[in-house]
Amino acid sequence: MDVFVCAECGTELTAPVSRVALPVHTHYGAWEELHPPLMEPATYAVDPRPTGPPWRLWEEVGEDEAARQGVYAPVPAVSFGARNRIVIAPGDSRSMTLIPEKCAGYCQGLDGRDGPNLACEGCGRAVATRMDDCGSWQEVWLEPDAVARRPSGHPAGPAPGWADLERAEHRVTPVEPDGSWSRRWEAAVGVALAHLVATTEGCPVTLPSGPVADLLRHAVDRYLPPGPGARSVGLAGPGVPTPRLRP
Repeated sequence: MDVFVCAECGTELTAPVSRVALPVHTHYGAWEELHPPLMEPATYAVDPRPTGPPWRLWEEVGEDEAARQGVYAPVPAVSFGARNRIVIAPGDSRSMTLIPEKCAGYCQGLDGRDGPNLACEGCGRAVATRMDDCGSWQEVWLEPDAVARRPSGHPAGPAPGWADLERAEHRVTPVEPDGSWSRRWEAAVGVALAHLVATTEGCPVTLPSGPVADLLRHAVDRYLPPGPGARSVGLAGPGVPTPRLRP
């Protein structure tokens, strides 16, 4: 496990944390809704793409420059912030204090529009951004040039496996209480479809009958039209036997 410290004075800014994959729903939320913490306790993730301010309008940036920032479809604004920012759960932050003049938000919390809004208590350097406004998951983003990673001296826990997904806290129903799609499911399904299209390299795909076909058939038929040489897709997960490998 690691801890992150202030690059200026060495003050520890986090509890011991272990690196995990960046959640696919990190930048996908819903306006006028408050979301829970993005990260599990004692974990952190790194976003290789630019995030946070400054932002530039899509019309000003253009398709080619947006692609260099990792954005490949039109969006209202493109981030030109730092790459490799580190995200942790707010409860894992230590020895940081809010910078009052940088605590603007849309309506229900902080949205980070003014840049880092958390300062190191040891030296006063701006080191991180707290975000918890509507449409954002509750999170703290450490600035990569303001912090340094150090070994914590605590052993890392075992890598999560399929069995961990069966625990109640990891079960996410597809539908919200108001009847709308789960925000996490919407993001995960979109990412899964993108991976499927990229992996098959344009070849047609045969989906297993049932919920997967019901969910993805329309999009798969649009992006991977039927034809000869179709590849088959199998399921994996808790309680699902590993399929026998085929050519």
